[in-house]
Amino acid sequence: MSDPALPVVFILIPVHNRQETTLACLQTLQVTEDLERYQVVVIDDGSTDSTGAAIAQQYPQVTVLQGDGNLWWTGAIVLGMRFAYQRNAEFIIWLNDDCQFTKETLPNLVTFCHSNPHAIIGCEVKEKRLNTHVAYGGKRKTWKGYRLMQTPAGEVTSCDSLCGNIVCLPRVVVDTIGYPNAKAMPHYGGDTLYTMQAKKAGFSVFVDNRTPVFNAAEQEPRLYPRNWLLTPGSPLKLLQLTFVPQSGLSWRVWLRLNWEGYLLWGLIMIVKKYISILLLTFLRFLPYKFRVQLSTFMGAKGIPY
Repeated sequence: MSDPALPVVFILIPVHNRQETTLACLQTLQVTEDLERYQVVVIDDGSTDSTGAAIAQQYPQVTVLQGDGNLWWTGAIVLGMRFAYQRNAEFIIWLNDDCQFTKETLPNLVTFCHSNPHAIIGCEVKEKRLNTHVAYGGKRKTWKGYRLMQTPAGEVTSCDSLCGNIVCLPRVVVDTIGYPNAKAMPHYGGDTLYTMQAKKAGFSVFVDNRTPVFNAAEQEPRLYPRNWLLTPGSPLKLLQLTFVPQSGLSWRVWLRLNWEGYLLWGLIMIVKKYISILLLTFLRFLPYKFRVQLSTFMGAKGIPY
């Protein structure tokens, strides 16, 4: 049972068909005592692997909201936020189930928001295999677009937007700008757009690197491949993904993000982005051995591939 002296905090965990990862996340929350400290809500978007039943059996104190498989990340977060808001949540934490964190991580976020009423704060998240590589976290607005920041260890740093993997925000954000736009950004980009809009509305946005947080995901994202040159599938796979609304390559997603952040300059950047995708699509017709060499070269030069 939560301590009545603590603020009312809801942790929202959107999940779909990865029972083992989800249960491991809940076990972490139990070890860190966050499971008892806060209200934990899993939004199960139509899982067919008995995720909901396993949670009910092993963690009966966790609330499970059911989706039909069409919520995706943003829709699941909106469902959870509405649920939390209606139950007088003072603070809401977005938490992806593949995040690994310490006992201090979530209380640090809540305490920071409590001390800074118009602040949103998220964690810098590093790749588990390469613990110096930032996978998610704060983004800085540059003339080339919003770019992930690498922040000093042990510090909280101002930023311009956040990835939604592990983020704490106060109730007043919902009062001010409403809920994330699940229609425009059903999966990728919903977190970035929402925190950009919150900053425009006067909220301060921060990234926290006071405790180590890791991303435990091992699989290549199906809808947003990290290495486009080597991703399995037909050479036209990249072009196909640009027409999938849930993809991180969707033209609709990037049009909305670039317009929100840069207006007319954003349109120029989106043209550049999709020219690059056309080029990468052409390169995918080359032999795999050559693409491996090209990928290694581009990676060494810091060129997106």
